[in-house]
Amino acid sequence: MKAPRAIFPCLACQPGPLRTLILLLFLAAAVCGCRKDPAVQKRKFLEQGNASFAQAKYPEALIFYGRALQLDAKSAEAHYRMALTEMKLGNWSSAYRELSRAAELEPENSAVQQELAQLELAGGKPQQAKDRALLMLHQNPENADAKMLLSNADAALGHLTEALAEAKEATAMAPERSVLFLNLGHIQARMNDVRAAEESFKKAQSLDPHSAAPHMTLAKFYEQNQRPADSEREFQAAIEAAPKDVSARAALAALYFSQGQISEAEQVLIAAKQQLASDPTAYRLLGDSYIGRGQYGKALSEFALLTAAHPDDLAARKTYIQLLILNNRVDEASSQNQEVLRKSPQDPEALVLEGEIELHQNHTEQAINTLQQALKGAPDNAFGHYQLGVAFRQQGNFQQAESEWRQAVRLRPSLAEAWIALGTSATQHADWHALEEISDQLRKASPHSIDAYLFHARARFNLGDTAGAEADLNHVIELAPERPTGYIELGLLRTSQKRFTEAEALFHKALAWDPGSADAMKGLATVYLAENKPADAVHFLQEQTDHNRNSSPLFLYQGQVLLQTKQYDAAEVALAHAVELDHSNLVALVLLAQTRAALKKFDEAIADYRSAIALSPHNASLFVALGVLYEKKQDWQQASDNYRKALALKPDEPLAANNLAYLLLEHSGDVNVALSLAQTGRKGLPNLPNSADTLGWAYYRTGAYSAAAPLLETAVKAVPDNQSYRYHLGVTYEKLKDSSRAKSELEKAISLDPKSAVADQARQAISELAAS
Repeated sequence: MKAPRAIFPCLACQPGPLRTLILLLFLAAAVCGCRKDPAVQKRKFLEQGNASFAQAKYPEALIFYGRALQLDAKSAEAHYRMALTEMKLGNWSSAYRELSRAAELEPENSAVQQELAQLELAGGKPQQAKDRALLMLHQNPENADAKMLLSNADAALGHLTEALAEAKEATAMAPERSVLFLNLGHIQARMNDVRAAEESFKKAQSLDPHSAAPHMTLAKFYEQNQRPADSEREFQAAIEAAPKDVSARAALAALYFSQGQISEAEQVLIAAKQQLASDPTAYRLLGDSYIGRGQYGKALSEFALLTAAHPDDLAARKTYIQLLILNNRVDEASSQNQEVLRKSPQDPEALVLEGEIELHQNHTEQAINTLQQALKGAPDNAFGHYQLGVAFRQQGNFQQAESEWRQAVRLRPSLAEAWIALGTSATQHADWHALEEISDQLRKASPHSIDAYLFHARARFNLGDTAGAEADLNHVIELAPERPTGYIELGLLRTSQKRFTEAEALFHKALAWDPGSADAMKGLATVYLAENKPADAVHFLQEQTDHNRNSSPLFLYQGQVLLQTKQYDAAEVALAHAVELDHSNLVALVLLAQTRAALKKFDEAIADYRSAIALSPHNASLFVALGVLYEKKQDWQQASDNYRKALALKPDEPLAANNLAYLLLEHSGDVNVALSLAQTGRKGLPNLPNSADTLGWAYYRTGAYSAAAPLLETAVKAVPDNQSYRYHLGVTYEKLKDSSRAKSELEKAISLDPKSAVADQARQAISELAAS
């Protein structure tokens, strides 16, 4: 019987070179076989992910863990490690999903259950966390972490007695663990057992004397209990225990700030910047504190230094750009932002900044395109939605602006700027219930916001709660006694109550804090007007504008008062100066146009309206006003074109519809189109005699005389001296065969202006009536 042939050739029988080649091929095949083994590959990816995680390269770690899951979707370890990574990145919903999957695959894994329960607790699901803690304790009754978790869940559910007992049981299970005594102390503090809480925190500190955590906990505990010296000592001890821990330094600075020790606080932040020069969080602390305290000039200088010292820190550079914008150094901001975009052309934050810069340059359409591009790449960028809302407002598209601001606060409820924009919009629309709700939301987002209390005060005042409004305004003064805003608003409230002496005192107090406050000056003028002293108001404002030649708001208000007192020539001068000082002052431009129209300077008024439209090209009311001016010039084509532009922007714009309908009726236009437009105008302006006349005249022109008469009667009753209304009613009565009333109305029309074209038409109608 022959021996079986060997599967592999005998290496010993081969010549030397050939033997070496066979060995290498054999080893290569073995290695390839290992590489193709999914278990080996999965382990390799897990190890690579763990290495990246240890180096804080979290996005890279996610890629490796994801590859491991592609090889084994049921790997509890890979799901768990991915969850930990997502938590580091702040992606809590993704972390919860991965932990839930890991818990399904390995329900006995206490580490997974612990992390999942902590997320449930943080996510406002205490009952689910409690159920998970009980499951863990069922598996291991001596699990101190599970007992601590159960204690925290009961505390969150409001079961403080049970929580305290469970926290004590946890410390008995593992009396050597510092974290358990910290947890116990927190529950005792919540139950107002201050002495016991302090003892627990000190016990935790004695168990882990080299850790910063017990020192930080004690420091915050002392701060809450008004023991600043003890708090300061513990914060300093935390810094000594963990010199690279930025949070301890920031907390100590915050303590100093709260005690009014500004110099000491800033020294802490300067030390952090010097000693932790490679940590962006540390070296930004000083600049961030300036921003937090509204010291934008100092913040600008600080971030200019940081940008120069750390040219690759794009986050610091973006903050610097934002500060340049806030300080009206837009060209410099643009130059800096272009550098960021050269490095990262699709950077959403840089694109949002670019849009903001374009807004400041009055390139509204361009800004909208840029911001939409930014949001396409980052739809959850709340500040981008806020800026897009600002752009739409600047364009005159107020509905879209509000939509963007609401999206901004949905994404980031703490975005005060968006709430303020919504509050300003609600104020302009006199929607006081909405304003009250917005003020409440703003107060949640920013508890010390001056605007929140101002909005609430305005809402309460206009809803009839004067006492509530006054309480809000007093709180504004308490929050910011050095700012004129509270005094001005309270002064306006006193003016409405006819307590003029008190109002004047409040406005003067505002001027003491800010001698250039246009609002305070306006307030004093308002008092004079309320006292029926218009000459005093005009004289006072003239004195103020003589001394404040660069205040566009003050000249605007002077123009408004002069208009109110029908001093049109002087109003024109004041408003023209307001526009000269601020070419983007839309209100001043519109009032200047109205003033010049009143002075019959139609060409100049038209130019003003065109300038206003350039600033707000989607504002339908501006096109209506321009159409009215062209009507006064008897330029029917231009008038019609502008009314059509207004209706293209806002199809239900009633005045544009009404006026265009009348032009069509009077100048051989489509009568059916005119009727439809007149109906739109009447619907939007149901109490306007002019809309009744237009719709009545449209019915007349379509032969619906019975429908026309009541509307024309309404118009004549409201404005009996209107010649056209009388003529329209007269010829309508003629068509209805009511000769006596027709003749009466036509004769009255002639008597109002015998030399007019309408009078000639009325005479012709009387002749026809006599002939019939």
